[in-house]
Amino acid sequence: MGISFFVSKKYFFSKNRFNIVNFISLIASFVLVIASCSFFIVLSVFSGLKDFGLDYNKAFDPDIKITAQSLKTFKPTSNQIEWLSDNTDSFIFSKIIEEKTLLSSDGKNTYGNLVGVDASFRNVIEIDSVLSVGRWIKEDSSEIVVSYFMADKLNLGLFNYGGELSVSVPNKKNTSVLVKKPFRSLGFAPSGVYSSSNEKDQRNVFSSLGSAQSLLNKGAQEISAILIKPLKNPNVLMQKLKKVFNEGFYVKTREELNPTYYKMLNVESLILNILMALILTVAMFNSVGAIIILIVEKRKSIQTLLKIGATKKHIQNIFFKHGLMISITGGFLGLLSGILFVFLQKNYSFIKLTGTEIPYPVSFELTNVLSVFIILFVVCCTGSYLASKTSLQIKL
Repeated sequence: MGISFFVSKKYFFSKNRFNIVNFISLIASFVLVIASCSFFIVLSVFSGLKDFGLDYNKAFDPDIKITAQSLKTFKPTSNQIEWLSDNTDSFIFSKIIEEKTLLSSDGKNTYGNLVGVDASFRNVIEIDSVLSVGRWIKEDSSEIVVSYFMADKLNLGLFNYGGELSVSVPNKKNTSVLVKKPFRSLGFAPSGVYSSSNEKDQRNVFSSLGSAQSLLNKGAQEISAILIKPLKNPNVLMQKLKKVFNEGFYVKTREELNPTYYKMLNVESLILNILMALILTVAMFNSVGAIIILIVEKRKSIQTLLKIGATKKHIQNIFFKHGLMISITGGFLGLLSGILFVFLQKNYSFIKLTGTEIPYPVSFELTNVLSVFIILFVVCCTGSYLASKTSLQIKL
């Protein structure tokens, strides 16, 4: 504060003798407005696209998944089932059974992954968000839900009981090499179609748990996994689950189920922040140039200040604070502009994804605001300090 703040404020708000100094200062602030606004918008778009992609993950992956370490299927103990049933106020759970299968219809064949699900599955997994045509399967029915990819590949139609989907698995009970039926098969009627862009998820076909257990020749208690959706603190729940399913089981979160995907998102976010910080640094050079030009233009004023008792440190502080005023003002206006843009897009969706009516995804996150502000502040302080040091090198 003091004399350095007073003089720097005077330089910031008053007109200079040469119009070119005013013009360069305005350009420097405007460039920072554009840079910081773009920075925040790009981060918000990335967050929106990330959330958009994660929404599809939620349609196929649970918050927590419990599987056996060495077996494809397992039977939960009575104590484990009792504990799960007694704690439904803390979470919702669903039991599933999975198996690789051969799918046949209308003379066409392909492989798929049969997923038998119980009645609670839709409460744990957000499958309804990607169900596009038809309806979900009824409990203990011979119905099945497939992807668009499977429906097209096998020429399937909904509720076409004359052209049912045949699901086959190896008949492991037959040991004779002359066996006539090496596969066990069961017919299903497609009741719904879901959409997915992930090739692995496109191979999933969903049936009732009982039908899948019958086809796979498994008992009513045999399952492949337990899916859990926390209703309270997930970290506390994870600790409890690991105690209950302590030996011979994996208890994994969604992030642990897809480690590569989440690592990729983190790396992309880091690279994006670095690139935008570099762009902001380049934009900051305009402010550095404006400060240096102002220092040259104010040589006589500097001489006057030195004669009345100001030190070179005071002179440096004057131009340092002036640089901060130029930079912070431009950056703050740009950040506000970016926040306004994201707010309008999120609420009024005036930009759509090409060829669709889907709003271009954006997400307003406080972390993005803090990232832009912190990087802007560091870059502005560094640039203003380096530019203000020029005042110490001027021969008066």
